[in-house]
Amino acid sequence: MTKGELFSLIQKASLIPVPVIIEENEEDMNRNFFDGELEQFLATSKALETTAIFVQENSFEEEDFLYSPDEDEQDEESEDSEIDLAALSPALSKYKKYIGQNYSFCLVAKGGVGDLRLIVDQDWVKDFENEWERAVGKVVIKKFKARNN
Repeated sequence: MTKGELFSLIQKASLIPVPVIIEENEEDMNRNFFDGELEQFLATSKALETTAIFVQENSFEEEDFLYSPDEDEQDEESEDSEIDLAALSPALSKYKKYIGQNYSFCLVAKGGVGDLRLIVDQDWVKDFENEWERAVGKVVIKKFKARNN
């Protein structure tokens, strides 16, 4: 049976299939993240008879440009525990204009015995994350080369 076939059977039973991604948090409790778009999330929330949506704002901060190596990555003789990635990557520094602005919202719909969550990111967030990963890669490569020389 495919996902589409399963969803079709659920709909034929006059129920609404709710695609979710389940993540475990630090308290070892599961969280259901909606696997779809905002409009679908809102329609599903109505079907769950949710009367309110909790909205958490996440603001972009200066520290989002800092990289803290894991303990096993840190050089014993190095004092710097945090690295400013924007200083290493001009492509990353262009995102500093977003400091203080919201970069995402976490929406939570309460319904029945569970919660349904959706993360709504600003359009530029995925590009920032890609540039951040590239900058971290440069740091790791640089440290690797320094250790092996």
